[in-house]
Amino acid sequence: MRKSGSGAVEGSPLSQFILHFLILVITVCILYPFLYCLAYSLSDNVAVMTRNVTIYPIDFTLKNYQEVFRQRNIFNSFFISVGRAVGGILWTLTLTGLAAYACTRKTLPGVRGIALFLIIPMYISGGLIPTYVLMYKLRLVNNFLVYILPHGFWAFNMLLMRTYFETIPDSLPESARLDGAGDLRIFIRIIVPLSMPIVAVIAMYSAVWQWNAWFDAMLYITRANLKPLQAILQELIMKSMTTTMQMASSAGRAGAGASSPEAIRMATLMFTTLPIVCVYPFFQRYFVRGVMIGAVKA
Repeated sequence: MRKSGSGAVEGSPLSQFILHFLILVITVCILYPFLYCLAYSLSDNVAVMTRNVTIYPIDFTLKNYQEVFRQRNIFNSFFISVGRAVGGILWTLTLTGLAAYACTRKTLPGVRGIALFLIIPMYISGGLIPTYVLMYKLRLVNNFLVYILPHGFWAFNMLLMRTYFETIPDSLPESARLDGAGDLRIFIRIIVPLSMPIVAVIAMYSAVWQWNAWFDAMLYITRANLKPLQAILQELIMKSMTTTMQMASSAGRAGAGASSPEAIRMATLMFTTLPIVCVYPFFQRYFVRGVMIGAVKA
């Protein structure tokens, strides 16, 4: 190890080479499945059925994406996924942020007991059947709000936000309180603007979870116009499992004119994955900072 002119510690050339090599290996392991699915979705039916596709398309075609866009309710499902992601983010940030701020108030009577009560659901679940009965009694079955209301509070997210809020100097809210500001105004005008890194982290957690969720749609939604993209993808997966064998047995007669269920599934997978992949870079700077501060303080 040696020090640079600025005083920073630099590793040896060998350690730097090993570090960069490991980063390269991890990057390849992450990118390969994505490139494989992309190549699969852009390949001709014959190449897909003969399993010749690796990481580049064979007999490039957009036919599989055309089949995806011709599916009924595909665009409606896209807007349902966008709506539940946006609504879930706003609801989660509001509920979790207020709970985290309340748990940082040392003058609040029973604050330790309240925090412990909020953490209990991390370890104890009500169970699938009682949860379904509750959703039914609340008239949330076949209701868009079933995607948002039950998932507004996560104890882990509250702990992250509370830990970050505790890094804000007490002098800031105290001075605002002396000027006559109430708790809600302090939270909106001081705490939230100073906590944008952790807000971005929780927003990203919520967006990814909401975008990828399909199990709640399978349980509570039977109307096709309320199903999100991931539910459509799940239905395609189940359908392709029953039809791929039939396609394989008649591959010699299928020709290039037919679309493989496997290729259509890959095209749908790319269609559902790309939006969240495109959004993530805008949150990355806040995401890393918020996670590191929360981890160090915790």
